Amino acid sequence: MWRKAILLSLREKRVFVVFTLIYTTLIFLTSFFIDLGIDGNFGEMAWNFVLIFFGTSLFLSMLYAWILVSRKRRIWATFKCIGYTNKNILSLVSGMIFFTTLVGFFIVIEVLFHYAAIIAYVNQTDLNIALLILVDLVPVVVTSGIFIGVQIVAFILAYRKVLKVRPIIALKKVGE
Repeated sequence: MWRKAILLSLREKRVFVVFTLIYTTLIFLTSFFIDLGIDGNFGEMAWNFVLIFFGTSLFLSMLYAWILVSRKRRIWATFKCIGYTNKNILSLVSGMIFFTTLVGFFIVIEVLFHYAAIIAYVNQTDLNIALLILVDLVPVVVTSGIFIGVQIVAFILAYRKVLKVRPIIALKKVGE
């Protein structure tokens, strides 16, 4: 099922790319402000930004779930006609949501590793440029875990929407 979910999410190129980039940005910014909050540089202001980004993540995950279920109602109805259960369809939708969040996490990790490698390389040369590490790895992992936890709310919304999809939708004439 998870393989099919990945393939379905990659088939929706625009939506997948847009939400992956949004999740990547949110994970990075939240991790950055968590790191600032832990260091004590910005104090309460950093934690306010973290709460704003988590709220944004919650809203966007619910929006993404709603888009996935609403735009593909005919596909879900067709799946129900050929024997898929609500649980099967929910695992497809949740796999699509989870995959999008996971790809955003891996992009953040990849960018941070490359940034750290560039800093290490520059510091070995005679340029003597003082560059700082942007974000530690621990806040990124914690943020990604929390973002994946937030996706549970999106799964609940998707489940409620999937329950409302009736197989008769797939049998209606295409032009209607």
